Amino acid sequence: MLQLENGPRSVDVGGYRLHCEVVGAGAPLLVVHGGMGYGHRGFRPWLDGLGRARTLVYVDLPGNGLSDTPADYEEWSEVSRLSDALHRLRRALGVEHWSVFGHSFGGYVVQSYALDHPEDLDALIVSCSTSIMDHMDESMRQARIASHSEEQFEAIRANLLVPKSSDEEFDRITAQVRSAYFADPDFLGRDVPMPSGGSAAAFNATLRVWDNSDLSARIGELAVPTLVLGAARDWTFPVAVGARRTHGLIAGSSYHEFADSGHFPYVEENAEFLEVVTGWLDRDDEAHRGDAL
Repeated sequence: MLQLENGPRSVDVGGYRLHCEVVGAGAPLLVVHGGMGYGHRGFRPWLDGLGRARTLVYVDLPGNGLSDTPADYEEWSEVSRLSDALHRLRRALGVEHWSVFGHSFGGYVVQSYALDHPEDLDALIVSCSTSIMDHMDESMRQARIASHSEEQFEAIRANLLVPKSSDEEFDRITAQVRSAYFADPDFLGRDVPMPSGGSAAAFNATLRVWDNSDLSARIGELAVPTLVLGAARDWTFPVAVGARRTHGLIAGSSYHEFADSGHFPYVEENAEFLEVVTGWLDRDDEAHRGDAL
């Protein structure tokens, strides 16, 4: 098994470069952020604990973080452009195959990746996500409950899921709504810094992709071992129409729901999150070893 050297790197995937950060040792686990707009930095340091048993490959998706923005990025509207970038990244790194973790919008991207390039994956983890973006009414109902003021809810309802004209506007709206993403809003500021330096172009690309977001007709084709994670107080992807439904669509998938978290259970219930993910990956490894005997 190829052991990737820890540290940052910029990887040519054909026409542009993706930024990666490699942490840990063991079998590789690609970690794909949501958003889009801020890159992988929101995962750290909370997911670094997985590096005790896995080589984590944090990636900034095209146009995010320190990755290049492709020349035709403003025309991107299909999730396949993102899943293909991950496929080219694996080949460029020289990794034969890997497990893949995706959170939020990243969970949707990795589902597409698993469908388009199943030969790349040992296992799939889909965290606080969905297979089809058709639940805005329920999300807004839950957002009203999660919001800490009428002004915050109005910012979510009217200003969040619309194209942003500038990076400054993107950061400003994010700051207005961010605390509603946590069951315990004290995590924001105390343990979680407020994001800044985001990319409106990357966020706008997310909105274009969501317009073509239905994987539900294909997701039953998945044969890779899959863990689906949900959070009971996540208004962005309410579990009844998000994680639980995705679990039901993927035959043989495992499911775990975090009872006391909003959209970021890897922050709010970090110890349980690391235990669940590591335990499931270890069991999947043992199953593969058994199949090989």
